[in-house]
This record gives sequence, structure tokens and C-alpha cells, in this order.
Amino acid sequence: MGGSGGSSYPTSPDRLDALRREALEALAVQERSVAINDVLAGALASLNDRDVDATRQRLDEIVAALGDLLVDVDRLLFGGSVAKHTYVDGLSDTDALVVVNEGDATPEDLVARFERALQSRLPLGDVREITAGRLAVTVHYLDGSEIQLLPAVERNGRTSIASEDGGSWRQIRPHKFAEKLTEVNAANSGAVIPTIKLAKAVLANLPEDQRLSGYHVEAIAVDAFRAYQGRRDRASMLQHLIAHAEKAVMSPTGDITGQSVHVDDYLGASGSEARRAVSLAIRRIGRILDSGDASDYGRLLNG
Repeated sequence: MGGSGGSSYPTSPDRLDALRREALEALAVQERSVAINDVLAGALASLNDRDVDATRQRLDEIVAALGDLLVDVDRLLFGGSVAKHTYVDGLSDTDALVVVNEGDATPEDLVARFERALQSRLPLGDVREITAGRLAVTVHYLDGSEIQLLPAVERNGRTSIASEDGGSWRQIRPHKFAEKLTEVNAANSGAVIPTIKLAKAVLANLPEDQRLSGYHVEAIAVDAFRAYQGRRDRASMLQHLIAHAEKAVMSPTGDITGQSVHVDDYLGASGSEARRAVSLAIRRIGRILDSGDASDYGRLLNG
């Protein structure tokens, strides 16, 4: 009697409990992801909320101080984070490559002339100090930001900066890395540059003697997202970059601009003690990102 059509098989209480647990766990995972990405979105908005006009005004003042006194400035090429839109206030310096018509001058002479020009002509109201190194001059501001000026010359249509010892000139390709970063960012729907900003903020939690340079983080990001196929939400991409960095820091990262052989010479040879220490510190941060909640992310981002 009675056909089997439309009948259903009863589900055991244990199976129903298991389904409920799975649903609750999936909901918890989703809620955690939403909360974390909300924190990251807020942090990114804060990181982007910096006075760009003030920085550009400072650069204009530097150009004016250098331009009509001791050097003939052809143009200012932003070789640092401002040009690549990855500047994070307090975590990246603004590097300015100043190309001048002084082909016969030595690097040492140009550094000295830059320093004298800035000391005598730059408005010093918000400047803490001006220092000259072997290769560059740095303007230190009272708010903690810095603008590093690297003298450069052009010969036969090619740009040259000081060699490692400051005694001679060597050719570089100042736009090469920016072009590569732009390419990788576009291939990932513009999500790489925001991820770099968040990574710099998170990695600021490393001990001071283990912090990566801004350029190093950017170079690692280019490699990490070169063929990325994962999810493009902020949390997933940040976790991927930090996990990649943990491994990448163990070996030197090549510098495609020609400014140096590697972007991370400061960490020594492959597998060095310094590299192992940095890798371990990044792993600790990665574990927090993998298992932590929104409040953990907030603490990392706020230092």
C-alpha cells in the first residue's frame, strides 16, 4: 500500500547534532572573517589618511633649496614609497633620487654640496636635523618622517648613483621596480599595494633590529603575488604575504633596479643567524594572523 514517492528517511539525533555543529562552526568562521576584514579596512583607511600635500610641499622646498644655489636639479624622481603609493607614515622613508647636471662631480662632492645647500636654504621650522652619509643626505622632520636625498647624474642617457663605497658612479634603472610592482598589482585587481601597506604595519611589530626595510617588503610582495591564485580579501592576502615573507627572508632578494646586488644585504648571507631570527619573528606574527580574532589583528596593526 502506499507508494514510496515523496518519502524521506529519518535523520538520527546524532546526525542532526553534527549538522548543527557544522553550521555553527561555518557561521563562526564567516563571522571571524568579516570582523577581521572590517578591522583591516579600518586600518587601511587610517594608513591612507596622511598629509600627502605636506610631504609634497616639503619636497618642493627641498627642490627650491637645491635648485638655485649649488646644483642644477633637472628633476626629482621618487624612488621610494611615495612613487609606488605604499608609504605608511612612520614605517617608510621617502626616498628622492635627485638627478643633477654635474657629470664631472664625485658622489662625495655632491653629498657635501647637498648638505650645505639644505642647511643654508631649507626652511627649518619643522626640521629636526639634516645629516649626510656616504651616499645620501637625509632631512629628519620633527614628526618623525624623513626624506632621503640620493644624488644622481646622467651619462649617455643613463642614470648613475654612488657606488657602495661612495667613491664612484654606477648605473641603475630607477623605474624598473615600480614598473614590476605596478604590473603585479594590476594582475591582482589592485589588491597588492593595500596588502603591502597592511604588511608594513603588521611587521612594525618586529624587534627594531629585525625590521625589514620598506623596499624589502615590497620586493617580497612582488614575488609572493607574481602567480597568486588565492582569495583576494584583505585577510587572505595579508596572511599569504606574511607566510611568504617567513620563507623569503632566508635567502637574499635580488634588486632589479641595480641600486645594489640584493635589497636585503643588511641581513647577511643566505641562512644567516640574522635571517633565521627574522624568519622566526615573522612566523610568530603569521601564527597570530592564522588563528587570531579581530582584536588580535587590531593589536598588531596598532603596534
